[in-house]
Amino acid sequence: MNKKKMIIHLFMIIVLVFVISVIKNLDNNDLSKKDKSIGVEENNPLLQYFIESHPANEVILCGYEDVNNDEMKDLIVIYNISKNKNGMLVVISNDDKYICSNEVFAPAENQAIKFKNIDDKEEMEFIISGSKNGQVGYGIFRLENVEIINLFGEGMEDCC
Repeated sequence: MNKKKMIIHLFMIIVLVFVISVIKNLDNNDLSKKDKSIGVEENNPLLQYFIESHPANEVILCGYEDVNNDEMKDLIVIYNISKNKNGMLVVISNDDKYICSNEVFAPAENQAIKFKNIDDKEEMEFIISGSKNGQVGYGIFRLENVEIINLFGEGMEDCC
């Protein structure tokens, strides 16, 4: 085999390896998107209510807990409103029907939801944290009646 043919074969092998690795990465990225958990099962009735009542908003993350102390679990939903703008609301279980709380802003990236009864009162507080462009923030919220109340926050204005 002459040098020219050898270089062409070597080049073709390198291109083939590159194409295979790109295809493998695309497959892995598709799988990770499908496997990404939003915090509740897709068939959760509260989530289905949110999806039906907010069809234009993509769900990012959910938290499932009784936040209003009525012995029925409620659903905190963080969702996309537009590019770099997210919102949050609570879908409240009320016997056989559901209602949505007011909407508040939510972090743009790395969202997390935690539940903690901080003040030992009836309602469960929820802590929302996240970031935007490296700016980290968190807020402590409570649901009173059907309204999300911001109890305390640090840096939320920079990450929402």
